[in-house]
Order: sequence, then C-alpha cells, then structure tokens
Amino acid sequence: MSEISSTIKSDMTPAERFYKYFGQAYGQQPKDDSSKTQNEFVEEFIATVPDIIDELETNLIKHEIREFYIKIKNLKYLCEFSEEFNRFWLLMRAISGGLQRLLEEPTKDHAVDVYVYYYKQYGGRRKLRYESWFENHRWEFLDRLTKLTSDEDLNDFILEKIDALTSYFQLFKKELDYFIKELKKIRDTQSEK
Repeated sequence: MSEISSTIKSDMTPAERFYKYFGQAYGQQPKDDSSKTQNEFVEEFIATVPDIIDELETNLIKHEIREFYIKIKNLKYLCEFSEEFNRFWLLMRAISGGLQRLLEEPTKDHAVDVYVYYYKQYGGRRKLRYESWFENHRWEFLDRLTKLTSDEDLNDFILEKIDALTSYFQLFKKELDYFIKELKKIRDTQSEK
C-alpha cells in the first residue's frame, strides 16, 4: 500500500478521496505568500472536465460513437473513486465499443461478424449461478445480435443502444456534476484554512 493510499479513509466521500489523493500525489502548492494551499490537479479537473463532458454529449447527439468510445477512455481514472462512476463508465465503454464495431458496416451480415469477434474475445457463454451485472449486459447485447433478421432490425437495435448509451451518459454526467460541486466545496473549505 502506498503512502498516499494509506491516508485515504474508507468513510470519505468519493470527492474527499479524490481531493486528498491528488493533493498528496501532486503536492499542494502555496497560492501566494499566505499559508493557504491550492490543489492544482483538482483546479484543472474542475475547469476542464465540463468541456470534456460537453464534447462527449455532442458526440452522442451526432451519433459519433467511435469518437465517444475513444474519449470516454480518458475518464477511466474516476472509476477508482466511486462505484457509480465505475458502473456507468463500464456500461458506456462496453456499449459504445460494441456500437462502434457495428457502425463500421451497419448490415446484418456484419453484425454476425461482430458477434463472432466478441464470442472469440470473451469465450463461450458460461452458465454461472450468479452472473455479474456486467456480464448480463454483455450477453444481452450479444443475444440480441443473434436474433436480428434484417438490416432494419439492426438499425432499430443500434438506435435502441444509442438511447441506452445516452441514458447511462446522462446518469454519469449527473453524478459528475454533483462530484464537481462537492470538490468545489472542499476546495473552498480548504482555502479558508
């Protein structure tokens, strides 16, 4: 266990853990001649993440799934601080990954190729007594691919999954907005000390 993670307590909120971790990892620099400190990484996070979220939202609106898939990877580190971030990030990454493969050639024949790719990638379906929530989503996606009978069915499936991806993104965004508000409160409290 690192020195930094040993001071992070389990009863802290995700924002408190984030603030403390990055304050210790990057060091807090004096803002001026006073004894007040500033967490530069947190300041940059608060300033830049809303723009990243806006870009991701634009990608979804324009159905630019490949770009969304690539950009969402840059927020993976948030998974370390919140189970909610972890859940939504995994779902968004998985759905956008499957969709971007389907959208390379949105035909029923290509959907079969996508199914085969994932089947080879993850192996055959195992009958598990308590299949994890993530595995359930993966297999629901793949099972639906096997039931497509036409290109029109595939198009409907793609639109349905884009809607699901958008819903997960909105939940992630809402969680992130709250997270940023909490970070600002922590920052303001720290700067008053």
